[in-house]
Amino acid sequence: MGLSDYFSEHYTSERLKEFIKLLGGSSQILRKADRVQFIVQHLLDPESLRQIWKQMDGLSRKAVAAAYHNDGIFDAEAFVAQYGSLPQRPSSGRWQWYRPLILFDLFLQNGRLHPELMPLLADLVPPPERFQLQGLVEAPRHDRVDGETAELIRADTEEAGWHDLLLLLQLVEQGDVRLSKTSNRLTPGCTELLLGKLLQGDFFPPENPCKFDETIRPFGLTQFAIGAGLISTAKNGVLTDRGRTFLVYQEPELLLEAFETWVERSSFDEVSRISALRGTRARGVTLTPPSMRRERIVEALSWCPQGVWISVTDFLRAIKIWQFNFDIEEGGLRKIYIGQGYYASQYGYTEWADDPWLLTTGLYIMAVLWEYLGSIGALDLLYLPPEKASLPGDAYYYDERNYSRYDGLCYFRITPLGAYLFGQASEYQPRRPADEPLFIIGADRCLRLLQPGQLTPVLAAQLEQIGEPVQEGVYRLDEQKILLALEGGMAFSLLQDLLRQRHQGPLPAEVEEWLHQLYANSRAFSIRSRALLIRAGAEEVEMALADPVLGKFARRVDARTLVIPASQETRFRNRLRELGYGIR
Repeated sequence: MGLSDYFSEHYTSERLKEFIKLLGGSSQILRKADRVQFIVQHLLDPESLRQIWKQMDGLSRKAVAAAYHNDGIFDAEAFVAQYGSLPQRPSSGRWQWYRPLILFDLFLQNGRLHPELMPLLADLVPPPERFQLQGLVEAPRHDRVDGETAELIRADTEEAGWHDLLLLLQLVEQGDVRLSKTSNRLTPGCTELLLGKLLQGDFFPPENPCKFDETIRPFGLTQFAIGAGLISTAKNGVLTDRGRTFLVYQEPELLLEAFETWVERSSFDEVSRISALRGTRARGVTLTPPSMRRERIVEALSWCPQGVWISVTDFLRAIKIWQFNFDIEEGGLRKIYIGQGYYASQYGYTEWADDPWLLTTGLYIMAVLWEYLGSIGALDLLYLPPEKASLPGDAYYYDERNYSRYDGLCYFRITPLGAYLFGQASEYQPRRPADEPLFIIGADRCLRLLQPGQLTPVLAAQLEQIGEPVQEGVYRLDEQKILLALEGGMAFSLLQDLLRQRHQGPLPAEVEEWLHQLYANSRAFSIRSRALLIRAGAEEVEMALADPVLGKFARRVDARTLVIPASQETRFRNRLRELGYGIR
């Protein structure tokens, strides 16, 4: 649609008269077509366009420039986030519904610059104003909440996150931590076990009894490990090949691959962690893909400075300015809400809160930052306890103090691990390298720690899987434990590498020989198939063995017992019925 056609179809003659007045035209231009022609001529003439540009206020010029540098599209939400408001309009007098026109309206048609204007604006608009987040070098110690000063809690997560993820994998590997059969959650007992071994515990003291869904670190670590392809939900939780390899070699590249898998493929939706949110499972509700949301959050983090404390409020603002914003519900907020469902359904889902975006998308972003990126050590955190936390958003008919366990997140800092995962650094060196010598093993197969005081829970769990504690700092490699680990799926090469890379110097020849013999013994017996024992009378056993069909796979155990392969059960039953017999 040409510029003339646009003004003709979208504005009445009276509204066009307002534009004529703004452009200094004569009030004697009466016909609508003439008014359109006057306006279009002023916009398409370079000199008159330059004069219009000079007459506009600074905020209007910024708005037009923002649209020009965004392929002609004006993102009002991003503009308000960056500059605080839209271009100002004069008072409409007593008619509150009336929207007076300003020169800015000449440029934007249906939220975008008309293609005919784009080349004419090239010499007028200034370069784009890139919004850059600023951080604090020193960690704030307090925050203001409802006019009062509250002390912040600090969590430096890098070392703990790396350790705790490995710890979870080790506990799963040795069968101490299992997932629920129905929900892929940890049982209360497993949750308590994991909590007791975490390097720094959870971000808040656990309740008693400990409930998995009410934790942050255990929940975030577990769901991350599942979504990242480190833990399989089969058999109530077992390590994948990727999980076992990362557990032994602890290479950052493996964690990066796992992190990218979590971002792009994890099916778990973190929106369920916003406890106050309602309607997410209602009929007709379609939630946006969690992978799309995570990708935008991680992309926004890659634009942030590392090593400084960034206000979460500023980061949420930057999400909009950088146009990484997203919806939780397809089509915007229509059916999900916080507060009283009847009020929301009667008065419109966008009217149930002072800031519905903060209480949905904002809280979702805070959950991802804290529960997942904070738990794995990508972000250091500054936060308030639940009783002190208070979001600026306000939902009507909601009586609880908190909307979620993440309300109190105030600042975060990108760690060196986070910089690596977010693509800001090309490599990462763990604080405790995986090849750092930790012990020495003698010919007696006793493993002695070089620095017993530095034994971490994850290393202790690894050693307890393959050895028996003898005294403080000493373990004896245990034949039965190692056989059990190999039967459970641990690759022999991983076991070898675990001992070799942590050993001070080469492994003794006696230990190498013992390990190889143990490996050979672990493969001496193999299960080819399962079998069924069938009880019957002595005559019936003889009849079955003499039958040309049953006799091919049935074997005698004793006078009244047959054994058959489990895979032949259906064939056995069918033949018995043909012979006039049944089986119970």
